[in-house]
Amino acid sequence: MQLPAHGANPRRLYEAMHMDMPSSYIDFSVNVNPFPLPDEYMPTEQQWVRWMSVYPEERSETLRAIIAEREHVTRSNVFVGNGAAECIYLLAQQFAKKHIGIIEPTFSEYERACETYGCTIHSFLLDEHGQPPIDQIIECLSSLHALFVCHPNNPTGTAWSEETMHTLLNAAHDEGVYVVVDEAFYDFWIDGYSVSSFLRTFDRLIVLRSLTKMYRLPGVRLGYVLAHEYVIKKMMEKQPPWSVNTIAQQMAKQLLKDDAFVERTKVYIASERKRVFEQLNELGYKYSPSVVNFYMLYDETITLFPFLLQHGIVARHTFNFRGLDGKYVRFAVRTKEENDHLLFYLRRWKQ
Repeated sequence: MQLPAHGANPRRLYEAMHMDMPSSYIDFSVNVNPFPLPDEYMPTEQQWVRWMSVYPEERSETLRAIIAEREHVTRSNVFVGNGAAECIYLLAQQFAKKHIGIIEPTFSEYERACETYGCTIHSFLLDEHGQPPIDQIIECLSSLHALFVCHPNNPTGTAWSEETMHTLLNAAHDEGVYVVVDEAFYDFWIDGYSVSSFLRTFDRLIVLRSLTKMYRLPGVRLGYVLAHEYVIKKMMEKQPPWSVNTIAQQMAKQLLKDDAFVERTKVYIASERKRVFEQLNELGYKYSPSVVNFYMLYDETITLFPFLLQHGIVARHTFNFRGLDGKYVRFAVRTKEENDHLLFYLRRWKQ
């Protein structure tokens, strides 16, 4: 059985499970914002036509300047890519044939990208509370060239303390190890911290961001990297010209001007997550202590996933996450109505 490697692909998932696809379903496997952008953020018809008819800036110069101002760095510290995936593969290319550490379970593209460029992978597993084996990682740093960290983590949704992160970054700095911290879901974390504040302290820190998740733009493809200008220069040397299209660049320029949509979403998701967790506690489910817009449920029998598919609820399987072995199911935090629909079937499954 070859299940899709990522979420957001219900048709292929039903086919792989040899199940008839229902006429209606709710996709909890895709962990983007459940709310569409407000109308004021959407381009007009005239803008669409104009943007489609002109070449994009070859290296996203204007957008890089806007991001640099927001992040309190210089433009030479910013790289804009065709989604976070392009950024990951360009970084992996810089690390070709090196020894790379990956803290897992995590986004599978780190490993795929590094293996594409002949890297040797060393895995470190989070504990049941989503915390890293920090002493083990530090002990192995001298044998690594780079370390990939997803924080907050995907698929668990968990985060570490700022002290733990600083300890890791400091140890990696002493050993000359690059640390790539993927903050794709940072925007959903209330009262969270970003490692971007450490960029001036640690010159081998690389911060990866995505506009896909918060702004619900997976089809537009836009991600960026904050790092030392040496890293950025190397990435730009390998990036094809016009990699980031005009529509992506123009939409990002508008969206990054206003944080109101982000704040409204962040508060709503936190409130819904708290409400869902309270009901999961009542039902006796074991779940990951997520701080973002998705979480995992434990299912040792591996029967919850197909049960939900039968009832039009598409969850994210965890068979291709190292250390999970399919015994967890990941769900996005969606609207109240959709979350209630999920909770209804979670109650039925317990009966």
